[in-house]
Amino acid sequence: MKVYWSNIEYRYITVDVVNKCVGGMVYVFVKAKDAIAAIDKIRNALLFQDKIILKCEFVNPYNVKTEIWAESKEFGSAEKTTEHYKELYQTARQSKEPVFDYFFEYEKL
Repeated sequence: MKVYWSNIEYRYITVDVVNKCVGGMVYVFVKAKDAIAAIDKIRNALLFQDKIILKCEFVNPYNVKTEIWAESKEFGSAEKTTEHYKELYQTARQSKEPVFDYFFEYEKL
């Protein structure tokens, strides 16, 4: 099995009245036998969280040889960003469940 990663745009099934969020995007890492199985695992995990997939930008095997990610607002330096995603990858290797990055909720009512 490989670890796949994906960029998912989602919507809440039930609108989050408290935070007034209706959707967002998230990176996710998941161990699966192929891309279709990866999407199925992601979809089921999101349904459990009252979310549905609107768009899957990609689902690819994660390249362990990725040397460095670009700098990001969330983590600052490229080294810290790279370390963060390598940790998500390592966690996914050990898990049967999808490992989600931070959920970025960008649509408000």
